[in-house]
Amino acid sequence: MSRKHTISSRDLATELVESYIIESGLQPNDRLPSEREMCAKWDLNRTTLRNAIQRLVDSGVLYCRMGSGTFVSPPKLVRNLQDVHGFSEAVREAGRVPGARLVYAVLREADKTIMRNLRVPLGTEVFDVKRVRTIDGIPCSIETTIVNMRGCKGIEQHDFEKESLFDVLHQEYGIRATSGDERISVTTLDAIEAELLNMEEGHPAIYKSGFMSDDNGEPVSCYRTTALSEHVRYATEMLAR
Repeated sequence: MSRKHTISSRDLATELVESYIIESGLQPNDRLPSEREMCAKWDLNRTTLRNAIQRLVDSGVLYCRMGSGTFVSPPKLVRNLQDVHGFSEAVREAGRVPGARLVYAVLREADKTIMRNLRVPLGTEVFDVKRVRTIDGIPCSIETTIVNMRGCKGIEQHDFEKESLFDVLHQEYGIRATSGDERISVTTLDAIEAELLNMEEGHPAIYKSGFMSDDNGEPVSCYRTTALSEHVRYATEMLAR
């Protein structure tokens, strides 16, 4: 009995793509041939190939960029859910290059949600910064952070495309986030998020929100992050009691 009769067409297509990556010596962020080329090469229909590619995307082997094609994934950045380190520090510790593209950085008045999270009066001035975060130049998440302005006046004058928010808070203002609370869930990209991350609307993503406090329990910031699971994995450590 031939191999094609012992495994599903999707499994076969998946193995063909994985074998091609290995035999061609493709490295992280290298581009695969077009779907048409791969279908012709292996005599596959496009639906079968797309199902195989999606499986490899879900498992972190590949990632897709809208209008650009399919690429070999670098190792995922693993973020510990109990880690208070900032994005830039975590990426650098993984031996990779962090980056940011600024969407906006503005002073605004605290609404009721911010008032509750940062424990400030309604209408208090806060700093609101939204950035597309990148790893080795590849967009991987959208991060919005609201900073309590207590003790860090003038923070809006910094360039947070080039500077780490956590580094500025710690090094210039002596403010260090040491604890916090966060929630994580599954979501899909809306039209604006999809455009910012160069993905298709409705693409699955991870949503994380929470707040950070200093040694004295004073709120430092609240945040929300939408991350692509192709590039970032959240984990936690299990300990016996």
